[in-house]
Amino acid sequence: MDQQYMDKYWEQLRNMGFSEDMINLYKQQVEQSMSQADSWNAQMSVFTENIKQFNQMFGGDDADVCDMDDQPPVIRLHAGSRLMPEQQWAIACGADIAFVNQQYLNDITTGMSKADCREQLSEWWDIDSTAELVDMLNWLRESGHRIEYDIIWQAINMVSMKESKAFLREYIASNELEEAVVMERLRNTRDALELFKERKLIDKSLQPDMLIWDFARIINLSRAGYDAGYLTYEAALDYMMQCVPLIKRSYTSWRHLSLSYQFARCVWNGVEMGSFETLHANMEYLLLAPESPWKRLSFR
Repeated sequence: MDQQYMDKYWEQLRNMGFSEDMINLYKQQVEQSMSQADSWNAQMSVFTENIKQFNQMFGGDDADVCDMDDQPPVIRLHAGSRLMPEQQWAIACGADIAFVNQQYLNDITTGMSKADCREQLSEWWDIDSTAELVDMLNWLRESGHRIEYDIIWQAINMVSMKESKAFLREYIASNELEEAVVMERLRNTRDALELFKERKLIDKSLQPDMLIWDFARIINLSRAGYDAGYLTYEAALDYMMQCVPLIKRSYTSWRHLSLSYQFARCVWNGVEMGSFETLHANMEYLLLAPESPWKRLSFR
């Protein structure tokens, strides 16, 4: 039954236009997440714990994109950066939010003070030590939010919304989750798909992928952790560079990466048009501004 379920899932992804390479990436992620589980029920408990962690920690991005002016912020570059181009490339993968927060886009240091970084990590992520930061970075790298999204994606691609809700309610009941929270994610995904299709931001050749939602966080948390004194320069750089191979395999361009981040944010936060318009306008600016890392550094 388990294998039949997963085979149905992969076939649905093919019908939606996902490439075999992308499907294989999903398979690898799911297999890694499931490797320690002995049964389907045990596997679902992994999903449950991850969703609980997500609901406890999520909240920082609402604070990230508020009270913005109509004009994009200034691109900040650190003149003293020691990073090689490939290392600056990793930094640029977190630019969607780093740009909003007026952080450097070419160095490990954010340009923020130690006190401000510690306050941000504590208030937004409940991180107050090296151990808590490392736990979060490892969770984001090993499973993060992208596995939970696969459950929601599976549900929303049922024949009807009624079937989607029935699928999720069965999952909710067996894992003692709050129905309102999970159903909200389902509605958010539906709303995000409608918005992105209406704006012609996604199609069969450019599908959003949730990996960057986790890996951009690894990059930006590593930088904040370095400035907060929780990580060494070398450790922060190592966490970031570990993200690079899978990011390059998952996305085709800076636009693809950014749109995927924006889509993920709509899924987990809901479609808030002010924040959406800000992030989208910033993306267009970063893609065109001569000093932008997205302009200076080739994605491939």
